Amino acid sequence: MHQGFPPLAAVPFLLLFLPGCSGWLRAEGGFTTSTTLAQGRQGGSLGLEAALGDRDLPLAFDVAIRGKVTEGAGDGTLFLGALHLHNPDPVGFYLLGGTNFLQLGSADGAFSFGMFSPVAEVGMVVGFAAKRKNGIPVSAPGMLTLGTRIEYDLRFTSQPHEGFWTVNLGYAVGAAPR
Repeated sequence: MHQGFPPLAAVPFLLLFLPGCSGWLRAEGGFTTSTTLAQGRQGGSLGLEAALGDRDLPLAFDVAIRGKVTEGAGDGTLFLGALHLHNPDPVGFYLLGGTNFLQLGSADGAFSFGMFSPVAEVGMVVGFAAKRKNGIPVSAPGMLTLGTRIEYDLRFTSQPHEGFWTVNLGYAVGAAPR
């Protein structure tokens, strides 16, 4: 068994539980559709996201890997932005804004490439306290999220730019700001 530092992927998870940090690690999925409601442009969306910020501020740096698949279009994206998280005590809200920094996929049967596509999301957060045994936390605090996202795909290939609307449900572990 390897002894030493934890894998690099565990570092953001560990940082979330330091006393001065806030943020979340979230998995989300939902329904997506083109804003034109064109035939063949409805499907699913999945994402993994990490946000990290100062415990005394409601803002956090956010990075996500997301994908959407419809009959006529699909892509994978790297999102960079900011998260505003209101303390879910037990219900709060969040705002997320930024850009799909990089997009690779297909649209209308051909390769598509895009960058700097604007994204905004708003949603509700329901918080769950960490479980404790003899005063010691045995689970991380959890948050259930329900949100809606709008994005405008800027493509640098022959396909036209296109807007997408997504409704998603997610589960996050982490710490809300004070």
